[in-house]
Amino acid sequence: MHNDRFDSKKAALIGLKPDLKVSLMPSDLALDLRNLSREYYDLMDNRSAYVNKLQSELRMVFPEYLKIFSKITTNTSLTLLETYTSPDAFLNASKEEIIDSIRSTARFGLTYANNKYNAIIKAANDAKTFGYSVSSNFKRIRLYISFIRKYDEEISSILSEMHKLVDENENTDFVKQIHLIETFKGAGFLSAVSLMGEIGDFSAFNSPKQLFAYFGLDPAVKQSGNFNGTKISMSKRGSRIARRVIHTMALISISKNKDGSAKNQVLREYYLLKCQSKPKMIALGAVMHKVCNILFAILRDGKEFEIITPEEHQKNYLKAKCGFAA
Repeated sequence: MHNDRFDSKKAALIGLKPDLKVSLMPSDLALDLRNLSREYYDLMDNRSAYVNKLQSELRMVFPEYLKIFSKITTNTSLTLLETYTSPDAFLNASKEEIIDSIRSTARFGLTYANNKYNAIIKAANDAKTFGYSVSSNFKRIRLYISFIRKYDEEISSILSEMHKLVDENENTDFVKQIHLIETFKGAGFLSAVSLMGEIGDFSAFNSPKQLFAYFGLDPAVKQSGNFNGTKISMSKRGSRIARRVIHTMALISISKNKDGSAKNQVLREYYLLKCQSKPKMIALGAVMHKVCNILFAILRDGKEFEIITPEEHQKNYLKAKCGFAA
C-alpha cells in the first residue's frame, strides 16, 4: 500500500543506493502493439459517443426505429438510415425498394425482410404522432452515420495491422506470451495483445504485487501530514487500458454460459463468496486481483491456462514443496 510515509522513504533511499534499477525499454514490437491498441480503444470510445448521439436524434424524430434492430449500428440499419433517414422518406418509398435494400445487406431471407419492413412502416407512422423533427435533425443523423462508418473502417484497419505484426513475429518470446494469455478463458486476441503491449517486458516484474501496482490495482489511502484517510480504493495510477482489459476478463470469468454453467467455476464461486460480506464492486475488484495473479503465473511458468480448484492447487503446491525438500 502506498502512502506519504512509504513514498517519502522511497524518495530518500534513491540518493543512498548506487545500484539504482534501470528502466527496461520495451521492444519495437511491444511499442507498436501498445500504440495500436491504445489507438483502438480511443477510436472505440469516440465511436460509442457518436452512436449515443445517433440514438438521441432517433429517439426524438423516429423513436420506435430504435426497437426494430438488435443494434442500431448493424449494416442494414445504417444503410436504411443513410438512404431514407426520415419517417416520411420511408413512407414514400416503395415496398420492393426497401425490402431489396434489407435483403442486400442482411443475411436472412424474404420473411425477415418483410417483418422488418412492416415494423419500419409502423414506426414511421407512429413518428408522425410521437416524434418531432426539424431539417437539422436529419442532417445530423447522416453526419453521425458517416462518422461511425469512418471509425469502423479505421478500427478494422488497426486490427488488421495488429494481426499482421503478430503473424510476422510468431517466433519471438513476446508473441508466444500473447498466445499464452489467449489460453485464459475470457481473453481474446485483442485482450492478450493489449495486455502484453502495456506490460512490455515481463522480466521487469518479480511478483504479482508489482504487476498490481503497474496496472493501478493496488490499494491507496489518502494521507497528508497528520491526516489519515479511512477510505481505501484502487490507486488507478497505472495503465488505464490494462485495467480495462482485466476488468472485462474478470466480468467474463464470473459470468455464465447459455446453458447456465459457469465459464470459470473457481472464480465465480470466489466472487459469490466475496459478495456475502462485501459490495459487488469490491468483490469484482478481488476477482481482478485473482485474474492478475493467474496472468502472472501463466507468463512466469510459460504454461497454458488450466482451471484448477483451490484443493487441487494446494495439493500440487505441497507435492512440489515436498519434492523440492527431498
